[in-house]
Amino acid sequence: MPKFETSSHQTLYALCQSPELTGVLHPYETLQGLLFAVCAAPEIPMPEEWLPWVIKTRNQLSSTEQADQITDVLVKLLQFHLQQMSNEHILLPRGITFTGRFEQTGSLSLWCQGMLMGHKQLEPVWHHAWNKMQVTEHNEMRQLQKDLAHCLYMFTTFADMPLAIEQAEARGNKQLADLLPKIFLSFSQSMKTYVGLSGRLVDFLPNQFETFEQTKH
Repeated sequence: MPKFETSSHQTLYALCQSPELTGVLHPYETLQGLLFAVCAAPEIPMPEEWLPWVIKTRNQLSSTEQADQITDVLVKLLQFHLQQMSNEHILLPRGITFTGRFEQTGSLSLWCQGMLMGHKQLEPVWHHAWNKMQVTEHNEMRQLQKDLAHCLYMFTTFADMPLAIEQAEARGNKQLADLLPKIFLSFSQSMKTYVGLSGRLVDFLPNQFETFEQTKH
């Protein structure tokens, strides 16, 4: 078993690996990416909104006890990630990294898939924040949107590296596979940029501090 930041990380990993839940929950790495997207949203959704996203389509938990256990550990991890972001300590969880194998099921790919899944669910929140910002900071907004597009391109590339390589080769770029290790060196900066973009948008939304405090408790 890999090393973990907290006991909650270890508990979530064990739940995802358990025979009774492997067909119900998304993989551990995917859930970590999903939590990152939730925590970095301009408006942090309440648990009742994002908790259903951790369950695979058409699967249900078999007991209330299971549901309570999963909810408890995920909310604790949400609080952990929020605190890390508040401290500007924005890194991939331990054990999730680029291994040099271009597959969809590697730890980094699964994390990116979860992050993109969360971002897609939260697109209305992002659009709402952009609309608020556009009223007074149109020029800055355009630059920030370019930064967001770059971040999402980074996450999309590593979410499905075989597809990204295939698409790059179709465009005449035969070097992407060789460049991926170098590109990964700026992955953590893309994570920080993504969180920073959200933080900038928060300035244009009301009651964000109150929402943050409510989510923490």
